[in-house]
Formats: sequence, C-alpha cells, structure tokens
Amino acid sequence: MEMSLPPKYDYEEPRPSRVPLINLAARLVTFASLAITMVVLQTNRATVTTIKGDKFRLTYGNYFHTYKYMFYVSTVGIVYTALQVPFAAFYVIVKRRVFSSDTLLRIEFYCDKFVTLLLGAGVGAAFGATRDLKEYTLNKESSSMHYFDMNFIAATFILLGCLGSTISSIFSSWAFPTGE
Repeated sequence: MEMSLPPKYDYEEPRPSRVPLINLAARLVTFASLAITMVVLQTNRATVTTIKGDKFRLTYGNYFHTYKYMFYVSTVGIVYTALQVPFAAFYVIVKRRVFSSDTLLRIEFYCDKFVTLLLGAGVGAAFGATRDLKEYTLNKESSSMHYFDMNFIAATFILLGCLGSTISSIFSSWAFPTGE
C-alpha cells in the first residue's frame, strides 16, 4: 500500500498583528519625550532683574509650581513607562504577554489610564501657565522670555509623551476584555 501525499492547499500564514509593535513604539516615544521634557526643565535657567534692581534666578522648581508639577508628572510617567517597556518588548518578540492574569491586565489598564490623565493635566498646566506668564512679562526682550520659550518646548514634549501614553492606553483597553 502506497502512502499518498496530502492534497496541496493554498494556505497563507496569518499576518502577524502589528498591535504589539505599535504599542512598543508608543511606549518608547513616551519614554523619550518625557526624558527630553525632564532635561529641558532641569537645564532651563534665566537670571531676571526686578524693577528695583534685584536679581534672581528662574528654574523649574523655585517660583512656579506648574513647572514643578510638570517635572514630577514626567518623572512618574517615565518610571511607569520604563517598567512597561520590557513587557512590551517581550510581547513583540515572543508574541504573547509575560503575564496573562486578569488581575495584571486590570492593573496595566488602570495604571495606563492614570498616567495618561496625569500627563494630560501636566500638558494643560504647562501650556496655560507659560502662555499667561509670557503675556504678563514686562520686558519682552529679557532672558525670562527665552526661559518661557524653552518651557513651551518642554510642554510640547510632554504633550508628545501624553499622546504616546494615550496610544498605549488604548491598546491596554483592547487587551483587557480579550485577555490578549
């Protein structure tokens, strides 16, 4: 009795999902943009002279609570993202999650939402305060204008980090009901 070969079928391998790769890219963009935000805030300084002739130094933490808030929110976001990047990379490489527990998916779901909301609040506070402070600066040619311009740059990068975090949050929402 001869063995016959199975019939040939036109079978195509299923295309791999790009969701894990997009999620990893979003987390890396979040990490990088929040790191840039922190660097800009820490290196941005200006010496300002008052009307009385007194000089003082502007930094992110000495006079404006909004910039302190933006720095601390960026710190929370970068720490959380640094914790999530290895898990996202594992998901890209192995095509499955490290932990498939319902409890851990819930934690990721809620933490993604929390961090995204914090970053969004930091974005709003940074853009609002910087715009208002620039508007009421008396000397438009002073070093304080450069200081506020640099804070606009920091606010733009925290906005980019918030968008990356939003994308990651959407993917964690999709994974939550299905357990993927």
